[in-house]
Amino acid sequence: MGDVYFVERKDSYLKSLAPLFKSARKVLASQLPENSITQCIAEIQEAFPRYLAELPPLGGDRNLFNSSIIPGVAALAYIRTLEKHEIPAEVIDRSIYDIYAVTYSSLPWIIRRLLMQQEFSAKHLRQLQEFAAWSQERDFPENYVLDYVPGDGVGFDFGFNCTECALVSYFKHMDASEHLPYLCIGDFACSRALKTGLSRTTTLAFGGERCDFRYKRNTLGLAGLPLEALPEYRRMKG
Repeated sequence: MGDVYFVERKDSYLKSLAPLFKSARKVLASQLPENSITQCIAEIQEAFPRYLAELPPLGGDRNLFNSSIIPGVAALAYIRTLEKHEIPAEVIDRSIYDIYAVTYSSLPWIIRRLLMQQEFSAKHLRQLQEFAAWSQERDFPENYVLDYVPGDGVGFDFGFNCTECALVSYFKHMDASEHLPYLCIGDFACSRALKTGLSRTTTLAFGGERCDFRYKRNTLGLAGLPLEALPEYRRMKG
């Protein structure tokens, strides 16, 4: 396992992750003294390339979801570092959601609006359809596989069903599947900040056959916490 594509880009990835590290400092402020937070962030950044090297080939620049994969790898480095510092699992998992929420809600409103508009642009929807078609060729066994779902004109503007997920495979490979639900609800934190109206009824992380993403412009969508209130959680329990 391992893809030089990701390792060669580790420095640019770390730079792009700076907002998440900044938010992590804020979130951890109630859990750790300042000097310990600084030490943890340094350890996460040092560990990140090692976790990055565990990613399999996923199509390089052709992968539309690289922007989700890289924060997922950083999240695992974060989890393992805080575990080493004996932070309770429930605190670590909750803080992952809070970091996403702080990061995206802290963006200037004009940036959030532009990101929302980009999400629903014709260009992005075309890219998503093309990526979905390519993913179904299964050239990379550990990659995403999804199908595009056009909007119904009422409940949602567009969506997609993901039947295989690169991050689910990666976290399983890294023996960290128990943390996946808390990584996945970061999608809701982002969506609520940008008002892209994400809803889901089932996810791979909760043992479903797919993740059914649906988006509605200018809508808050579901909140990620508490987990027990999520349809995907209730379906798993049912």
